Amino acid sequence: MAENKNQHFVPRIHLRPFTVNGEGLAINLFNLDRMKAIPNAPVRNQCSGDYFYGQNRLLENAINFIEDPYGPIVRHLSEGSAVGSAVKIVLKRFVYLQYMRTEAASRKASEMALAIHDVPGSDLPVPTVREASKEAVQAAMLHYKDTMRIVDDLTLCIVRNRTGLPFFTSDDPAILTNRLHIQRPRRVGSSFGVNTAGAVFLLPLSPTLCAILYDGAVYSSDHRAHWIEVDRRQDIEALNVHQILGCWANIYFREWDGRDQVATQAAATKPGRPEARHTITQAVLEKTSDWGEYYAVRKPTDIRNGEKVLVHVTTNHPVPDAWPSFLRFRANGHAYSNDTGAGLTRRWCLEQGFVQGNGYRKIAI
Repeated sequence: MAENKNQHFVPRIHLRPFTVNGEGLAINLFNLDRMKAIPNAPVRNQCSGDYFYGQNRLLENAINFIEDPYGPIVRHLSEGSAVGSAVKIVLKRFVYLQYMRTEAASRKASEMALAIHDVPGSDLPVPTVREASKEAVQAAMLHYKDTMRIVDDLTLCIVRNRTGLPFFTSDDPAILTNRLHIQRPRRVGSSFGVNTAGAVFLLPLSPTLCAILYDGAVYSSDHRAHWIEVDRRQDIEALNVHQILGCWANIYFREWDGRDQVATQAAATKPGRPEARHTITQAVLEKTSDWGEYYAVRKPTDIRNGEKVLVHVTTNHPVPDAWPSFLRFRANGHAYSNDTGAGLTRRWCLEQGFVQGNGYRKIAI
């Protein structure tokens, strides 16, 4: 059995730089549902749940193995130290871990699972949302063990915030986005994941630091030895927007005097949050021929018991109004494709077996 009953899906060590006076005890938050700032919320009550990862001590220990070096590295970076190989590997693995394990991530996965159970006439047992969420995040953690190297090819940069507008974090702070797919959907399609070409991860480390992982075959940046000095307020706003678009409910910030800045940006950004995180489409088998099976999309109310049904779940990715100016498309950007619905991927993902399939070739984008 796991020793720690109250397990944090956003660890205290991540929240600490955003806490009041950096002491790790209380934190200011802005709740998007109520559009209200709340001062001095106890950190121990934030982003946690009883046995969120289950009662597997080995799994909890494995998570701690990745998590424990994170705090010292953030302190190391706060002193302006070099971004060496150890820093790069720990931050990459931590960002991916954090992306996989939050309650918001588990709810996204559980919504997809529940959609399958919700087909009319299905005899599959229907779990509760809480049960589905826990099962989803525990499965995600086991998947993480096998796929943690999938982000090793991404370029790591640390943004140092030189403006008067601080970074803030959230209850789902590790953001996966993809400027390539969002801005050029006709060329590459609109769906993307961790293994997709053009992937970008964002994770605020403190009010003055933010880690960015990006596909170096698609984008370039002005980094020097993995550091990017930013003095444009618009660039910090562009990074903060992703926390508002991607969080589940709460934004966390350090200085109570900055609550009006957070409220203003939240009010401007909230309308851009997708109404639903997924679009669920159900199609029913209409006929079979020598060429295969033909399905037609139907409303759930038009599906009869016993019909063969395909369920397709599409993630509704938030679309920011702006992107940081220092992250640009490469003139010679490229990816790999085999002209199927699998979409574009990165060379690393093919070489390491994270993407399966034949006929992949390098294409310009």
